[in-house]
Amino acid sequence: MAQIKKNWLKLLSQEEIESIHQASMQVLTEVGIRLEDRELTEELLDSGCSKKDDRIRFASALIEKALSGLQKELTFGCRSGKRVYLQDGSVFTHPGGSIPFVYDLFSGEKRNATLKDLSGMIKLMNTLDHLDMPGALICPDDIPPPMSEIRQSEMLFRHSMKPVSGSGVSSSRQASFILELYRVLTDITEDGHRFPLMDVGISPESPLYYPQEIVDIMKAFIKEGIPTVPLVAPICGLTAPMTIAGGLTQMNASMLVFATLAHIINPKAPVIYGARLAFANMVTGCSIWGLPEVGVAGACSVQLARHYGFASDVYGLSSTSCASDNQLGYEKAINGIMPLLAGANVISGFGSYTSGFLASFEQLLIDNETFAMMHKSAQGVTIDSDRLAVDAIANVMAGENFMEQEHTMRYLRSGEIFIPRLGADGLLDDYEAAGSKDIRERARDEAKRRLKSYEDAPLPPEADREFVRIIAAAEAELL
Repeated sequence: MAQIKKNWLKLLSQEEIESIHQASMQVLTEVGIRLEDRELTEELLDSGCSKKDDRIRFASALIEKALSGLQKELTFGCRSGKRVYLQDGSVFTHPGGSIPFVYDLFSGEKRNATLKDLSGMIKLMNTLDHLDMPGALICPDDIPPPMSEIRQSEMLFRHSMKPVSGSGVSSSRQASFILELYRVLTDITEDGHRFPLMDVGISPESPLYYPQEIVDIMKAFIKEGIPTVPLVAPICGLTAPMTIAGGLTQMNASMLVFATLAHIINPKAPVIYGARLAFANMVTGCSIWGLPEVGVAGACSVQLARHYGFASDVYGLSSTSCASDNQLGYEKAINGIMPLLAGANVISGFGSYTSGFLASFEQLLIDNETFAMMHKSAQGVTIDSDRLAVDAIANVMAGENFMEQEHTMRYLRSGEIFIPRLGADGLLDDYEAAGSKDIRERARDEAKRRLKSYEDAPLPPEADREFVRIIAAAEAELL
């Protein structure tokens, strides 16, 4: 968790934020959205909305009512007792998600991801001091698709010793079984009935379409009071306007829709502004995540979230690179530092490569170090009488040296200067004496060491039996 200065980066002026808001409201009140759910449609019409050309046009008063009840500060709990407090000035992290391929930790070769990989990655995430909310980084190829999200959630609930960043859920039937597992976890967690133990990503379609399946998933989790993250991910030029301003307008409009529908379903359930505005290589039509516009859109989305009173969860350490190379490093750093400086509450992307198609154990460690450097930078400089060090300067001018000053030792131990844990911090001779290993090799060695020494904390026997029963019931129904 990073505490950062509140002199936020502001790419948008207040006037520009208001322009995006007004354009979003114009889209919702004059153009409307497509909504398949009959029950919510009737409630919207009873609340002053109108219907024309199979689209629901929203009443501005209803949106304003939903926004007035937002929770900007949220607390998450977990089985180990650790908590995550989403509030201004605190920045947390979680990994990417649903990635199909991994680099094997031992061979270094690309292959399909497995459930065993996911289990190991969650355990590794537990050891990373700058990854706050473990999530399902990969999508196991050895699990049938109708069971995939359930088994991903099961691994998180079994192994995570931190609050969980839940998988994106795309099936209402899987959602019902995930909720059964979640209730078991809640019952064995001390704070389980006081704080949510996870959030859940739900993806409406772009542009502005809420199909029945998505609404059913929303109802399942929102009625339970679980925080939801609308992963609104239009692609500029393909499923959203080509301009960043137009993409932000469409994404923001859908975010306001989600918050309004959530308020109708359960006004007490938190909603987190889950901006995922994406961009494409317009020659190939592929969505790519390393462009600088990703960081720009993330920073702008943080400003929009703060304007309304949402907590925010945005893209961050993302890259298009297909290798552990310079491109991977500079894209992740640029796209991570922008929303961080803007004051995002949660930043995504740990462990991912190539626009969300590749993941690795090593990259989790590298991103942990990258983010450590970024949030140390974002803390800025503390100026006070002791840190100005006039007495220490005077002592040295009188014949002493800085290394023997108590002032030096105190601030060395307090973390005044960043000390890398993974990156090289010596001279060339030191690097060569250690085997001339690059950052990926050092990260691989460290990942192996951590996993070898890792001590798991299994579920209590009764909870384990319930998990097994729920998984068996899901397989019987869905397979």
